[in-house]
Order: sequence, then C-alpha cells, then structure tokens
Amino acid sequence: MGYISPLDDRYYEELRDYAAMVSERAFVKYRLRVEVLYLDFLIDILSKVGLVKPLTREEREKLLSLRFDDDYEQFKEIEDRLGHDVKAVEYLLREKLSGVGLGRIAHLTHLGLTSEDVNNLALGILIRVTIYDYLMPELNTLLSTLVTLMDRYAGLPMLGRTHGQPATPTTLGKEIAYHACRLTYWLNVIVSIRLQGKISGATGSMASFPMISDGINWPQVLSNFVKGLGFEPALVTTQILPPDSLTQLLTSIGLMSQALINLAQDLWIYNMLGYLRIHGKPIGSSTMPHKVNPVDLENAEGNLKLGSSILMEISRHIQVSRLQRDLSDSTIKRNIGLGIAHVILGVRRLNAVLSNIDVNEDIINKDLNEHWEVLSEAIQVRLRALGMADAYERALMLFRGSRMGIEDYKRALGGLGIVDDVLRELGPGKYTGYARELTMNCINQCKYTLELIGTKINDEINTLKSLGFLGQ
Repeated sequence: MGYISPLDDRYYEELRDYAAMVSERAFVKYRLRVEVLYLDFLIDILSKVGLVKPLTREEREKLLSLRFDDDYEQFKEIEDRLGHDVKAVEYLLREKLSGVGLGRIAHLTHLGLTSEDVNNLALGILIRVTIYDYLMPELNTLLSTLVTLMDRYAGLPMLGRTHGQPATPTTLGKEIAYHACRLTYWLNVIVSIRLQGKISGATGSMASFPMISDGINWPQVLSNFVKGLGFEPALVTTQILPPDSLTQLLTSIGLMSQALINLAQDLWIYNMLGYLRIHGKPIGSSTMPHKVNPVDLENAEGNLKLGSSILMEISRHIQVSRLQRDLSDSTIKRNIGLGIAHVILGVRRLNAVLSNIDVNEDIINKDLNEHWEVLSEAIQVRLRALGMADAYERALMLFRGSRMGIEDYKRALGGLGIVDDVLRELGPGKYTGYARELTMNCINQCKYTLELIGTKINDEINTLKSLGFLGQ
C-alpha cells in the first residue's frame, strides 16, 4: 500500500493513537455521538410537552451506550448509495437503533437539524480532543522543562549577540526565559478561546423547529444543548457557524508554532557555538564520519513551519463563506488534524532535545571573557551619568570594531582617564543587570500557567469523557 503523507508512513507509529482520534473514521464517530446526544435531548424536550413518550431508564441506557467502532464500512456503503455523508450518519444511526430495540424513536433521528448543525459540533469535538488530549500535554511538558533549565541557569553569564555580533552580556537562564514567556503568552491565549457551536438550521433561522412544536422556546433549549457539549452558543449564524473562534484558535496555534521555531533556531545556534551539546539519535553524515547533526532541532523547525502554515492557511480560507453557505471550507477543515499533527511532532522534538542536553559552561565562560569590548556600553553610560558629555564619542573611538581581553580593557580605561572604581571592578560576567531577577519572575509566571493549563486539560478531558467522546 502506498501513502501520500509521511504522517501515514514515516511518522505513523509515533502518531498511531493520535491518528485514531482525528481520522475520517473518528470524525464519523463524533458525528454519530452528537446525533445520539441530540436525540436524547430532543426526546426529553418533546416528552415534556406530550409529543413523545419519554425514554425508560433501560431505553436511555441503550441509547447512550451505543458504540460505533465497527461501523465505518457500513457508513461508507450508505454514503456511496446516498451521496451525502451526514444523511448516511442519520441512516446508520436509525439502523443501529432498530437493532437494539429502539425502533420507536428512530424516526426522530436528526429531526430539525441541517448537516452543519452536526458537523460544526463534531468538528469542534475533534479539535478539542487534538488540543487537550495531545497538543497541550506536550506543551505543558515543554514549559515545565524550560522552567527547570531557567532555574538552573538563571545566573550563568553568557555573551549576548545582536545582529550575530558580540553584545551586552546576558545569562543563559534569561535567554531561555524569553522563549518560555512567549510560550506562556500563547498558552494563555489558546486556553482562553472557547469554541463556538450552533444548532440553527438550514439558513440560521431555526425555521424547522416551530414545525416540531411551537410551544417550546427553541433558541433557549438549543443554546443549552450546545453549552452542555462545552461550546459557546453562537448568537446569529447562517447555515454555518461563524468561523471566528475557530480561526482565532488555529491562528494562535500557528503563531505559537512560529515562536517555537525561534526557540529551535536559537538552540541550533547555541549548539553550533558549542554552548550546548545535544544528545539523541546520532544521525551524522553519509561521508563525514565525525559529524553528529542536530536533526531533532531541524526536524522540530520543519514540522512547526509546516504545521503553522497549514493552520494559518485554513484560518485564512474559512473566514469567508458565500451567502448562507458554500462547501469550499469542507475539504479544507478536514486538514486541521493534519496541521496540528505537525505541530505536535515539532513540540515532541523540542521536548526530546531539551530533556537531554548538556550545557558547556567552560565554553560559555571562555567566549564571554574573550570579549571585554562589550563593556563599552557600561563605560559610556557610567561616564555620561557622572557628567562626561562626550563619553559615547570617546568610547566609540576606542572600542568600535575591537576585540579586547582584560588587559586591553584596562588600557582603554586608562586612555579615557577613568578612575571610577565601578568600571575598574567590572567584568563581562558581572555586567548582566537584572537578568537573574527577570528570569525568576518568568519562572513564577510559568508555574502559574502550568497550574492553569493542567486544570484546563483535566476539565476538558473530563467533559469529553462524560459526553462519551473519549474513553469509549
């Protein structure tokens, strides 16, 4: 058998469990489960106004215990016959109901709904599964590892580089903190987004529901059903759900991925400089035996780029749907799981690297102490503060383009006629400002976010389990 995507071949074993939860088969199961929950809800509502007989406890248990693990081929046969996937879902459920002795309610399946009422809710479930059962745990691990590294190296002085050139010293912990705080920002954005959902009929007017009964406040009860599935009910729709909450979510994941690319690239450069040694699978050169390439970082970068591109292109496209409905978004939305899969792979590679790196403090210190010229900023700022009006210009003549050791630095101070003890006692390793304090502040913020994300993951997973979408 041939495969088009490497996710179905090269990376399949790594993504086997994920694939089972986001595949087309899974999407069909989510739609069937939405139909089951809606049918249970509908019978309860209609029984209260005397239109149908309520379900007995045994009947309700039969309905809610329906499983669809082995029904995909039957679904495909029905779809091929009808030419409509959601109608095939409806007909398959009717057959299942009759098969377990619930034929009396089979005619109520999908009553009042349009296809998109089922699809938007099932897709929202699929996305929540991908994010909270797979992506968020990986990101939580990544942030936790960054916290450990920040704490360990908060005070380790390191040569800064701006434009790739030696610059004001920093600390390794602070540079890790920069990336950790960016990740924290995006995690908080992502978990704050509550996907919308809707049941509103063929053009969003709920026109079919008064035909069932005009004695029911349908906007209210349908809103309650959508809320019960964990979605924010959309106030006004066309046939489709307004895409904005979904596009915000996918775009945020895409932009977070771009931020993580920045982390992967910085780690790659630190590895090149010898500051870090990356362990892992020793993949080298086919011709140069001495090499060990940082392939996990490069793989992380590639997957994050591809995942981000897919998700942001999906977000761009689905923002527009002609009039009350066009189907151009349908095939595009089916690739959401693909985009998130690449992001998950990228994050996993980062986790593999960061959980098993060595920091070479000797090389970091050696590099820093070979560049005393980076103290030129300290000199010109200190002297201006003490009243030397042309301190920058004088320092410029001595330091620009130079590379200094400690003796060169002392001679430069003498050339400027400096007798200031602060500058005499200064060294590159002491010129790190508030880097350590800033790092510790970031650690506190990250720990708060880790607790928040952990709670959100647990809440979402428990909701999805209670509704029967997970743990079946």
